[in-house]
Amino acid sequence: MRALSRRRPKDLAMKIPLVVKKCSLPVYDKVCFDLGAQFVTAQPIWRGKNSPYAAIAKAGVRTVLCARDPQEVTADPNPFDIAEASELVLQGVAYTNVPLPHISMTQAAFNRQAADANAVINTAQAPVLIHCSTGDRASAAFAVHLVLRYGVPNKDAVRFAKTKLALQNQQFVEWVLGFSAP
Repeated sequence: MRALSRRRPKDLAMKIPLVVKKCSLPVYDKVCFDLGAQFVTAQPIWRGKNSPYAAIAKAGVRTVLCARDPQEVTADPNPFDIAEASELVLQGVAYTNVPLPHISMTQAAFNRQAADANAVINTAQAPVLIHCSTGDRASAAFAVHLVLRYGVPNKDAVRFAKTKLALQNQQFVEWVLGFSAP
């Protein structure tokens, strides 16, 4: 990934010179964004007998960061896959879970979790696939990564995640806007 500019140009695309491409990994509702060294996606899903984790490994992903709460096993229509970690390990892909759950948490709690997610993104073997159920929380985690790693202002990181990725949930928008390193 190229370094992000610290200048304050008017055009957000100039400030965050990342090429975001749609990708075709087997994920829920085809929410899949390729940013080069990272993928931001929805939950990988099985299609018949075809493992999404084999396809993810074949695509070259080396690490998966799951932003889901493991308690989402009954979430409809896209439940948490309790076999994900073991399936990925069998495919030679590292797995980490740093939940950004849909709960009433404080800004400080979000800040800690998001900073931990950023630490995984920064230190994991790339490419890293960041996912949640719909891509919304994964986009919030990536927005915080832009703030911490590249010094992108919070509002610009939110705008990028809303216009180029899948950030939609207003509570996560507010948490990213209010984010500061713990």
